[in-house]
Amino acid sequence: MEVKPQIREWWDNAEHDYDAIAAHGVHSEAEKKLWTEAITQLLGTGQKLKILDMGTGTGFLALLLAELGYDVTGADWAKSKLEKAKKKMEIAGSSVNFVVEDAENLSFEAEQFDAVVSRHLIWTLANPASAFKEWARVTKPGGKVLTDIPARHSHPGNHHFGGEIGKELPFYNGADPGELISMFEAAGLVNVSVKVFDKMMLVEGEKE
Repeated sequence: MEVKPQIREWWDNAEHDYDAIAAHGVHSEAEKKLWTEAITQLLGTGQKLKILDMGTGTGFLALLLAELGYDVTGADWAKSKLEKAKKKMEIAGSSVNFVVEDAENLSFEAEQFDAVVSRHLIWTLANPASAFKEWARVTKPGGKVLTDIPARHSHPGNHHFGGEIGKELPFYNGADPGELISMFEAAGLVNVSVKVFDKMMLVEGEKE
């Protein structure tokens, strides 16, 4: 079953108010603090690092990265979400390069970014292993990859896309730490670690 066109159509809906959904929009200073600490601990501060925010959606993480002083590209395949991200960028007075990209098949040349980060994306992918390989490919040697993922069975079995599509997605109902570590390592990433926060996990790895 080819599910990617259906998933893309679901996300690329201009009437879909992504930020209004509690689990999507960031309405918590605690989550903002979590991501700020994770990013600065992983990437450091004081350097104009080039970062790709994959699955940027309406731009929360990309705009936070820009606020922290990084050179940010925010990528998503839903044009309607990127339009909202651009409006938020204008209001914030920040600068992010927002572009249309497929997480599993990037158009960027190899070794372009110091880091690839992603929030609330992996569970929606038909082929997360391919995505991880692509993210590793566009990361410079010594660079980092950071993503989040719900823990296994922390989601209902039919949220958003429904069960028929969901059964085609490897991480639709979350993931186990061991699965993520294996996929990151298969993508060529080393020093892989998983941090668990309630029902969410942060996974990080380094490009050799």
